[in-house]
Amino acid sequence: MGSENLILRIDGLQSEEDRMDVKRALEDVAGVKWVCVDGEAGTAVVIFDPERTPQDNLINVVMEMGYAVKRFFSG
Repeated sequence: MGSENLILRIDGLQSEEDRMDVKRALEDVAGVKWVCVDGEAGTAVVIFDPERTPQDNLINVVMEMGYAVKRFFSG
């Protein structure tokens, strides 16, 4: 079981509650191993198993919450 890192740029995080909501939503995705959301920087770092979920699923979860999301880095 491998893992990949994904860094997302998330526009619109306004509060600690927003940050925690995004963190919980990403943690609930199958294959996600670790999540850190930085509200001040507007980024989320996700370590996940690409065999269980593609990057686009992670992006879509955050977009469905109403945020604008850009893939900042993956590897």
